[in-house]
Amino acid sequence: MEDLTTRLRKKYDTKKLADVESDVLHLKKTTFSAQKGMIETLHYLETTERFKEDKAYENSSFDVYLKDKFSMLPVTYQNMRIAFFNFREESLKYGPGLVTSVKKKCGAEKMTEVFKEIKAADKTPKKPITRERIQQVIEKHKKVRAVPSDPVVKKNAIDWQSKYESEHKLRLEAERSIIKAYEQIDRLKETVLRLNSYQAAIQDAAMKFQEKAVIVS
Repeated sequence: MEDLTTRLRKKYDTKKLADVESDVLHLKKTTFSAQKGMIETLHYLETTERFKEDKAYENSSFDVYLKDKFSMLPVTYQNMRIAFFNFREESLKYGPGLVTSVKKKCGAEKMTEVFKEIKAADKTPKKPITRERIQQVIEKHKKVRAVPSDPVVKKNAIDWQSKYESEHKLRLEAERSIIKAYEQIDRLKETVLRLNSYQAAIQDAAMKFQEKAVIVS
């Protein structure tokens, strides 16, 4: 059995560097796309609470299920969800890790501005923006650390993580309410169809009874 290096040399030695680099970029994009699909699927399991169908987790929280079943920390899931749901294009191009880094270093309120500047600097297709240039943009917008003893800073500071978690909780509740509403609509449709079927059967029986009554008379 040939080793990895030998196998890779057979695959790439005859290719041009640009083609090899193209393979790397393709695999990179595929990885980000797969991560997006994973997060969306986990979001589905969370919002519908279908994870509770697994008897081992029917009385557990989604965080416990996430850690036990997929070895993923809740904070990792939350960060990737923010990245792919709110900054889909940027996450697929630069990776959800960069989106999380921008949020952590610059603050949630500056993320749109930071990525707008990064995309403006990354407008040459044949020469994509370097990581160093991206870091320069991030440093430019990096939030100033609040001094603990400064009462003014404390008063005006916004806990964006708590705000997001609160809004996320409300969104989950809304999504679950919508799901239940659709389920109720489906049940009502089934009831209407069943009643229509009963009514048709009753009418049919009545007609047959009348026909028999006419024959007897």
